[in-house]
Amino acid sequence: MLNKKFICILFTLLIFFLVSCTPQEAIKSNYVEDIPETTSTNSTNELHSDYDGFKGFNMTKDNVIFKIDGTPLTLTLPIYLDKNRYYISLNEFVDKLNGKIEKVDTLLNIKINDQNYSINLSSNIVTCPNNSFSLKKSLLSENDIYYIGFSDFSHMLDLYTRWDKDKKIINCKTNNSSNLNITPYKSKINQIGLIRFEDVGLCSQPYSKDYFEKLRILANYMNEKKIPYHIAWIPRYMIPNNGVDNDPLTKNNFEIAEMVYSLDYFTTHNGIIGLHGYTHQCGKSESGAGFEFGRYEPSPTVFREKIKKAIETASYLDIPINFFEVPHYEITQQQNKIAEEYFKILYYPFNDYGVKKANLTKPQLSPYNKSSYYISTPLDYIPQGKEDSALAKLKNANVNNMGSVFFHPNLESTYISLTEDSSGAPTFTYKDNSTLKRLVGILEEKGFKMIKVTDI
Repeated sequence: MLNKKFICILFTLLIFFLVSCTPQEAIKSNYVEDIPETTSTNSTNELHSDYDGFKGFNMTKDNVIFKIDGTPLTLTLPIYLDKNRYYISLNEFVDKLNGKIEKVDTLLNIKINDQNYSINLSSNIVTCPNNSFSLKKSLLSENDIYYIGFSDFSHMLDLYTRWDKDKKIINCKTNNSSNLNITPYKSKINQIGLIRFEDVGLCSQPYSKDYFEKLRILANYMNEKKIPYHIAWIPRYMIPNNGVDNDPLTKNNFEIAEMVYSLDYFTTHNGIIGLHGYTHQCGKSESGAGFEFGRYEPSPTVFREKIKKAIETASYLDIPINFFEVPHYEITQQQNKIAEEYFKILYYPFNDYGVKKANLTKPQLSPYNKSSYYISTPLDYIPQGKEDSALAKLKNANVNNMGSVFFHPNLESTYISLTEDSSGAPTFTYKDNSTLKRLVGILEEKGFKMIKVTDI
């Protein structure tokens, strides 16, 4: 009995010894079909276009229609609208553009029209053929289906967009031809200049239908000229007599989404955004036309409440704010002191010691908190109907004062024609003799060094 057990143990040890001495190549050859050979440390995966397993996100869906170069997209996946920003499926839009998207570790590599792009999922950096930028909003994902904010997608592909409010259509043009051969601005003197686009807000009236598209054209022109500009934004636009109250804190819709898209566009095209009051009106007056503070509403409590509400609106929409401009420059001393608690740049003259004592030559340090700056506008503005005489006057401006001016974008409306090309994609023409272009020419002739308020 013992001999049998000994023989059995000996035989087992012999088999173990033989297996241990077998060359590894021989073992590998027996299992080559089960263990694929890896040639790279990267994990590469071309993302699929099968969306059956997509469960969706907890956001509001919207039935907006997208067109690319005049062709409507037939989409399987939903479009989302969250806090007045649209989110689209990156996978599906790339597929509709006959592109490809693959995931390599933390990179999404995208190829569209022989152009290569990448999105770093860790750093949120988008790399394009000619530039790179940070995503405004991180991508959303579910099972390798990625959603991107439309403003980020548009920035990546340099899209020109037209928003049709009546039909809820966003018509996009690729190969944006709006980057015209524009000669960059050249300064000649050290005296600073600043330009501000005034009363920017969502009016919702028929005459304002193309307002933001044309304003984006102005912004693109300024960006191409290498001139910084400032957007005096009215966060909540009201026309009480017409029942208009565009409050982004309570509404989530196509109209406000275009405004938010435009604000995003300005920040990526050399623009600086500031708060122009909260509603820029009081009582039954219309936003932009009515007064809000100062003699017409001197209450410090009301002022603080409205400032906090304006800041809350910007924060909710994730809009960066870099200055405050009181409507019509009407403000009391006590309200000024409150404004200084919230802002370092007050983009209006310091008149507490009298109008004639406002410093026109440089930004004026506050005598109250010793840290906020007031910026006057010695060049004033261009009144509608008096453009020629106002521009002629500017040619004789004193360069000892700042070249600081504000401009109402509506003055450019008649100089911009919105058209479509043969495929139905949106295009435009912008006349060279426009009021803004003539103003820029005068500022350049005077030689002012155009800056942002954040440069102070």
